[in-house]
Amino acid sequence: MTGPHPTPAPQPAPWWSAGPVTLHVGDAHNVLAAMPDASVDCIVTSPPYWGLRSYETGRWQGGRADCDHQTAPRPTDPHQPRTCPDCQAVWTDGQYGQEPTVGEYVDRLVTVFDQARRVLHPHGTLWLNLGDSYAGTGPRSARPHGSNSIIGGSYNHRQWTPGAVAGLRPKNLIGVSWRVALALQADNWILRNAAVWFKTNGQPSSARDRLTTSYEMVFLLTRSPRYFFDLDAIRIPLKQPRDRRLRTSTARGHDPTRPRGKNPGDVWPYPTRPLREAHFAAYPIEIPLRCIAAGCRPGGTVLDPFSGAATTGLAALQLDRRYIGIDLSSQYATLAKRRLLSHRPELGDAADA
Repeated sequence: MTGPHPTPAPQPAPWWSAGPVTLHVGDAHNVLAAMPDASVDCIVTSPPYWGLRSYETGRWQGGRADCDHQTAPRPTDPHQPRTCPDCQAVWTDGQYGQEPTVGEYVDRLVTVFDQARRVLHPHGTLWLNLGDSYAGTGPRSARPHGSNSIIGGSYNHRQWTPGAVAGLRPKNLIGVSWRVALALQADNWILRNAAVWFKTNGQPSSARDRLTTSYEMVFLLTRSPRYFFDLDAIRIPLKQPRDRRLRTSTARGHDPTRPRGKNPGDVWPYPTRPLREAHFAAYPIEIPLRCIAAGCRPGGTVLDPFSGAATTGLAALQLDRRYIGIDLSSQYATLAKRRLLSHRPELGDAADA
């Protein structure tokens, strides 16, 4: 005899749901923890980068409602909470990327993606975009909003310099993206590719003693050695597919002249496409379009646990996949909903039905 079936965990209530789209507002780890096993086919995401910008998601908790907390000092120890001495309110901020150390940032992402792996189908794929930064001196500090800054008046977050990093001399490239990728590999993910997103219109740099950084990493990770991957969906057509001179083979079964085109490789030349609403860091839609086309079965479900402006969601809808987005901020959820409705206005009627 078998015992009674365990009571299924309660499903997270969506912030908004219509047709193939579901948006959640909350901490990525907590929302993922309430989702069923193997319920999504593909994850495409770009978490907030460590130490580079604050999205102003913090709130005062407790204390008096009429207190402005102006006398609350900023603690010198980043592990200590900021407390208002007048009313004892405590400043809380659950956003990712603001951890006191890069090690804590890596550990926190590993914990989130541990839940994501459970939610991902065994034959699913994870595509992870991450950028990097340099170690500085002293504490973290906000960058000024100069006339040449990419932060305009409509943006409601602040950009920062990471400051000193334990164990690294100033001016060192931190290697945040690779630290995360290798930590996930150590946590039993299979690291299949490290693609380079080459920013063809990258921002100029004022640095005089190093090269301008013009790329970010896009890692492909999987749960299992065997997984869904449709190379034909992302092949690049050959300019001269019938040219006899190209009819060579460098690997068994490979013919570069076949009409389906060539493998796009692991260097992806795409321009940045700033979003002039509230989330300038959104990656170009070409990245999730390629990831989803190759890594999500037709009609499957795409998840972005750091949804932001839902660029991944727009790509999922364009490719006729379902989309689940999670974001800590209701403001970004509102922006995501507006962008998705602009692409699929009928979803507004579906939500009201």
